[in-house]
Amino acid sequence: MHAGDTLGRQLTEQLDDIVEVMLRRVQLELPYYSAGGVPPEVVRRSAHDNLVPVLHSLAGTTPLDVTIATATGTRRAEQDAPLPEVLRAFRIGFECLWQELVRTARTTGTASDTTLVELSTTVWRLAGECTDAIAIAYRAASTRLAVHQEHRRLSMLDALFQGTVSDPTTLWEAAEALGVPLTGRFLIVTTVSAHTTDEVDARLLRRGVRAVWRWQPDALTGLLHLGPDVAETAVLADLEAIATADMGVSGLFGHLRDAPGSVHDARIALTTLSHLDHKVVQRDTAPLAMLVSAAPAEAERVADSVLGGVLALKHHESAMLVRTLRVWCANDGSPERTAAQLHCHTNTIRYRLKRIETLTERSLRHPHDLAEIVTALNALRVVGR
Repeated sequence: MHAGDTLGRQLTEQLDDIVEVMLRRVQLELPYYSAGGVPPEVVRRSAHDNLVPVLHSLAGTTPLDVTIATATGTRRAEQDAPLPEVLRAFRIGFECLWQELVRTARTTGTASDTTLVELSTTVWRLAGECTDAIAIAYRAASTRLAVHQEHRRLSMLDALFQGTVSDPTTLWEAAEALGVPLTGRFLIVTTVSAHTTDEVDARLLRRGVRAVWRWQPDALTGLLHLGPDVAETAVLADLEAIATADMGVSGLFGHLRDAPGSVHDARIALTTLSHLDHKVVQRDTAPLAMLVSAAPAEAERVADSVLGGVLALKHHESAMLVRTLRVWCANDGSPERTAAQLHCHTNTIRYRLKRIETLTERSLRHPHDLAEIVTALNALRVVGR
């Protein structure tokens, strides 16, 4: 009979003692286990069950059955145990097994030192097969869990944005899945940018803001959680500094149940961007534009009714007048600043403004007429013209 078979049977009889030695070392040397990350009785049972097939294969003639090792790797991934510590625990187990194997062989005379050298190759080959099986199963389970968690996170975010989450229990589950509190200080951001959010996330995180994003059919929408000491204006400035496309931002809200309305507000804000020197606009900062955006069906009619004469010109001429009007509005009605921004003479700006008055049959100096022109200008943005 092979010495490995004999030693395997002898060690099986001592397996409980070997496991106890291993358990003490694991709890002493590995912080995750000493902190109770895996209960001692679970470690004890797992060590016992994993060493049994190893002892059956000690002679080197029976292939190692890694079924239990694979199951252990999967369970540890589900328990979120650190893989390095899981593998180290198994190596400790094999060290304890080898030490007892040598002691038993020399005490009973079962194997010579030469035979022990040969057995060492078998033991550490089995250790490698065992830890490989654990690592492969752990990584596969981690991937499945990550995919599942991401799917759940996105599903919860969709439900939150669409307003299909309303009861307290589900809202709490959504908050947990998204890694944000149920109540706090939140903003919704919507953009049409196709860029990744890595740079935005990094900058916001340094500010103390956590962002969770979701691609929707026509826009990228994010939920921003602001820390208690984070100034809303600072967050808006950060977004303005790194925006690669227009961004609409909701007003600040304090409970996740208000997210759907804030998504609506951010989308409306996105359509109101008319200031050429800004990429970010917040829901509460442009009430007239918000009013127009809230009624998109009427926006085109308003634009055509007020600016029809301007829009009827050749495209390049119409675009020039509309741009002049927008820059003039953004510069508080100053022909001088408008001319400087558009790189032309002040008299040229005054001529263009006079022409707009003629084509619209409205005066830019009359409050009622000016209100209609500015409303129509915002309506152009809503209808994408």
